[in-house]
Amino acid sequence: MKRLVLCLLLALAAGPLSAAENASADGRDRLQIVLEQQREIQADLDGNRFEGLSPRQANAIRKAQKEVFAVAEGKQSLDQLSMDEKIRLENALERINAEIVDTRSARDDQDVCWRERVSGTGMKKTRCGTQAEMREAREGARGFLERPKVCGENCSGL
Repeated sequence: MKRLVLCLLLALAAGPLSAAENASADGRDRLQIVLEQQREIQADLDGNRFEGLSPRQANAIRKAQKEVFAVAEGKQSLDQLSMDEKIRLENALERINAEIVDTRSARDDQDVCWRERVSGTGMKKTRCGTQAEMREAREGARGFLERPKVCGENCSGL
C-alpha cells in the first residue's frame, strides 16, 4: 500500500500537464486513477488492513481523503481543476503519504504548495517547498520581526 501511495505522488509531482499527458496508457485520466487509489486506501482503512496506524493517523488520512474527494467532486480530469484545486489536491495527497510512511523525515520532506501575493502587485505566485523549508522560512520571518528596530550605540546610520 505504501508503494501505491508513493507511485501516486510521483505521478502527480509532474505538475500541470497537457491533456494528452494526463491520460494513462489505458486511457484513464490521472485524476480517475487517484480517486480509485484513494477508494482502495479508504477500504483498507475501514478493514483495518494498515498495520501500526494509530487512530489519530487514520483520522488524519480520512480527513485528507475528504479533501481529495471534495476537490475532485464533479471533475473528470486534472485539466478541469483550477491551480488552487491542484494545490489542494497535491497537499492532501502529501499529507496522506506522510501519515502512511509515518516518519518525522517523511513529514519534513512532505512537499507543500501555497499561493501568495507578489509584493507591490495583485498577482499571485505559487510557491512550493518542503514542510521543513516552510517552517524555516516562517521562523526566519518571525525572528526578523522580533529583532529590535532601533539603532544602538555607535550607530553610523544606514
